[in-house]
Amino acid sequence: MFKRFGHIGIAAKDPEKLCRWYCDVLGFKVIFEIPKTERRPIPIYFIQLGTKTTIEIIPATDRERIKRDTNDPGFSHVGIPVDDFDKAAEDLGSKGVSLHNIRQTGLGWKIGYFYDPEGNLIEIVYRQKDLPV
Repeated sequence: MFKRFGHIGIAAKDPEKLCRWYCDVLGFKVIFEIPKTERRPIPIYFIQLGTKTTIEIIPATDRERIKRDTNDPGFSHVGIPVDDFDKAAEDLGSKGVSLHNIRQTGLGWKIGYFYDPEGNLIEIVYRQKDLPV
């Protein structure tokens, strides 16, 4: 009946700019674009990393963003597994992205966090063995 999460939705003040950032910095590809209309003068983008991680970028309202911390109730972050943590961190740094709260977990995973241009928290995580799919 239920197959999986199909995508994660991000409401963005500037969907086009955020879409470009995810593609340029993290290697996502645009897989589908819903064109702008008279009622919605901004396109909606579906972007994908690999074959499983899909994000829908939609126009945000004019309301102020609510600041939240990692462990506040509700959605916390999006995690992206990497093959080599140090290489991924170096690549992000070369693109002006700074990691914070870098640490080794009790399971031996190495994790670090950064924000996209709209303030959404992203985690990169290196695990010696991937989680079962």
